Amino acid sequence: MYDGRLITGVAERWAGETAATYDVASCTPLPEQTGWFPGISSSINPHLMQRSLLAEYEGCTVEDLFGGHEVHTLQGTCYAIESSEEISISRPEITTLADTIMQDLCLIPGIGEITADKLRRKGIRSISELKSHSRFSADAHIISDAVAAEDWAYLESYCCRRRSSSDNLFLLFSLTTPIHELLFFDIETLGLFSRPAILLGTGRIHGKEMIITQYLLRDIGEEPSAISAILGEITETTRLVTYNGRAFDYPFLRDRAGYYGIRAPAEPTHTDLLHHVRRQWKWRLPDCRLGTVEGEILGRYREDDLPGSMVPWYYQTYKRLGNPGPLVPITEHNRIDIANLPRIYERLLEGCLCP
Repeated sequence: MYDGRLITGVAERWAGETAATYDVASCTPLPEQTGWFPGISSSINPHLMQRSLLAEYEGCTVEDLFGGHEVHTLQGTCYAIESSEEISISRPEITTLADTIMQDLCLIPGIGEITADKLRRKGIRSISELKSHSRFSADAHIISDAVAAEDWAYLESYCCRRRSSSDNLFLLFSLTTPIHELLFFDIETLGLFSRPAILLGTGRIHGKEMIITQYLLRDIGEEPSAISAILGEITETTRLVTYNGRAFDYPFLRDRAGYYGIRAPAEPTHTDLLHHVRRQWKWRLPDCRLGTVEGEILGRYREDDLPGSMVPWYYQTYKRLGNPGPLVPITEHNRIDIANLPRIYERLLEGCLCP
């Protein structure tokens, strides 16, 4: 018989070992370094900014500074910071997706671009017009019937076998998810895989504003409860919207959950905006980093932003001194990341309609 207390005990020991291991870890750059650090805007001196924050928030606590609240989960207690951002996005009607599918002859097995061109020259421009074709009728019926039945889950799975992840179709499939079920998601970590996540943020749009919830680890021991809280926001109707989250954020979350013996739900549907940014705008951008897209596409430029590469150093300074000042740019960096995801999402949808 499976004993749930066993895995709970193991998870508790892991949590203690993790806290002990990472609480003393240090990644502080050498104080005598005078050059800029990789990835940092030339307008930011990380040492001076950190000193200023430490002086400003000396004697403050995390709770005093952020005014958040504690969240209780089966894994324990974590700390949540809530904020709002005025955001409203418009999306095309679901008929846009249906029309795009039906006009894409190459979704039929055996039809490539050359065959599709030949069929179009014969006047066949829709999958529905292939239902009487001697070779392609069976698959044409399957797709046509699925569109008529609005079986979007089947169609998205089907298209995964025929299209790359950056295809506009997969951006349009997000239209099948109500706006309030889109979960914009971003995390900050102490490094790559196997290192703890210290800030996990989500955003949901309600009406004309986005509610942003950030689970901030006051101590590494709160990581399992923060992970549990995030996983509790993911249901079978949720669609994750991330920036490189398919390759990093969600696998990281899933692996950290497994580390603590927390069972993650089945992977939700996922729209990774990075794939679509590369497809639509790579030719006009110097690179596809989120900050670059914000500036070049949205016209939003960050001032005194803390790059993700500096997050471990700032967090360890907070842990070492007990001063929450260095957490301010970490939480703000994450909040801006999340707030700009729906804005990029909206612009990408516009690009689908007017390439």
